[in-house]
Amino acid sequence: MQIGKYLKDNQPIIYQTFLNAFHKHTLSHAYLLVGNPGTPLYEVAIYLAKSILCDDPSPLACENCITCMRIDSDNYPDIIKLDGSKATIKKDDVLRIESRFEKTAFETKGIMIYIVNQVENMTTEAVNSILKFLEEPESEIYAFLTTNNVNNVLPTIVSRCQVLPLKSVPREQVIADAEALMIPQDDAELLSYFYNDSELISDFLDNEEESENYLEAKKALNGLIDVMEVGNYKDVVYYSEATIIPLIKTKEELRFFVDLLSQVYEDVLNIQSNREISLKSYSEKLNNLSQILPHVQTSLIEILKARNVVGLNVNIGLLIDHLILKLVKE
Repeated sequence: MQIGKYLKDNQPIIYQTFLNAFHKHTLSHAYLLVGNPGTPLYEVAIYLAKSILCDDPSPLACENCITCMRIDSDNYPDIIKLDGSKATIKKDDVLRIESRFEKTAFETKGIMIYIVNQVENMTTEAVNSILKFLEEPESEIYAFLTTNNVNNVLPTIVSRCQVLPLKSVPREQVIADAEALMIPQDDAELLSYFYNDSELISDFLDNEEESENYLEAKKALNGLIDVMEVGNYKDVVYYSEATIIPLIKTKEELRFFVDLLSQVYEDVLNIQSNREISLKSYSEKLNNLSQILPHVQTSLIEILKARNVVGLNVNIGLLIDHLILKLVKE
């Protein structure tokens, strides 16, 4: 994905704000990127960090110089990345940043940067540790933090950062743009929930290693929808135990499965409330489900509860079993 083009086209205020500060040498030492799920917060944070270090900015990160490529390949020692979308960020993770940044920079540029994706997924101890960095910034240390919900971020963190809000591209536009890239309609619709840009969707599907988790979750979801359409409680439970639990083996697959399932239930609820749906490729099946699924709103709450504990040390099979039982309970 060309993040520079994305920023110019879709986030012109952020692009110009950062560009002006970059050229005037008035960059803040800490930025907090805020956006809804699906906006490329992490990718933008990395791009802005690269812009500070780029060998030949034009006008921001060129993406082609040795430094930009080393950062992309995680081979630049003066940048540390913590990704809260993959696992909860703990105090030891922050202490690793502190330990590294107490020393001088390895590179001749003398600049060190840390990126914390989804800062709301930090433990209390980790938050308290990172506040020290934000309260006492060194002249050549920069921070890029991201969050999907600024209300879940400690106010003392927010107050020490320059907040850069990313606006969402309308989902229907993302879907249309993805289909124009020859992405199948169902994938365009489902993945627009996770990626607020058609190029990100395309890049994701082209990466077999990354997309495998999604494809396994989608397979489990499609089978579950087919069984649910029949409306037999015992068949749904059997399908879950015989197919879904053996199929969903990793936390990443579980995240995708639960998030995909939440999309289905949100659209079933939309149908029941006479609102437009996002998963138009599933419209016939969703209309059928809207007639037979019990307590859809309560079920959606249970799905969201399950999603909140995916990152914890939970047994995947037991979580799926518990969730399916909640969904089919009369």
